Amino acid sequence: MVDKKLEIVKKLNDERQSLILFFEQLEDSEWETAVYHEETEWTITDILRHLVDSERGMTGMMAQWQQGNNPVPPDFDLERWNNRAIQKRADKGPEELLADLRANRIDLLSFIDALRDDDWEKQGRHGSLRIMSIEEVCHLIADHELSHLHVMKEALASE
Repeated sequence: MVDKKLEIVKKLNDERQSLILFFEQLEDSEWETAVYHEETEWTITDILRHLVDSERGMTGMMAQWQQGNNPVPPDFDLERWNNRAIQKRADKGPEELLADLRANRIDLLSFIDALRDDDWEKQGRHGSLRIMSIEEVCHLIADHELSHLHVMKEALASE
């Protein structure tokens, strides 16, 4: 299990390093680049707001699963949640959001460090309504960041 823990922490740290480097290299004007143009438009700053909320939420969700609880109801609307979370953080700028992102990662890594071998397979309903294990969500957090990083880079390249 030590290898699994080390593998996940390395993946999380590697993806986060790439994400932070991207954010740190942005020009002030690039933060408001539109990235998603669906029902609501998300900018790069909005994606950062989303990433802050999602990691905090998924860490709390996994902690609930560890305790045997399942906090996500079967009718959960992830899209509505994500849009509302961005609105709630609208007053926060990139510097404050990056500090929150760093604090969230400290919390996640502390959670992972405290996991027992039998905790990794504990499951619950993720916001996507899929039943997932703690291990799967840890991987998902890194993959989620990488996915948004690629989309943000594409949006900047097409400007």
